[in-house]
Amino acid sequence: MAKEILVLFDKVGNTLDVWFGEPREAICEEVEEEFLIKKDIKTGEIVGFEKFNLLPVKEGEEIPEVKFVVREKQ
Repeated sequence: MAKEILVLFDKVGNTLDVWFGEPREAICEEVEEEFLIKKDIKTGEIVGFEKFNLLPVKEGEEIPEVKFVVREKQ
């Protein structure tokens, strides 16, 4: 059975939030500026990541619409 990947884009916060499977309680660790990995609180398994300031936007500009395209690697 394939594992689902949940991808959420928060236009207001300009963040991309990705979960491998269902979201669950996790510990976040900043691995570089504006990039977090999420680890399962019990096992330490990486269960997702979050990227802040995904789109480069100047102050006062609106964040553009985002379209995600899903393709399977051939």
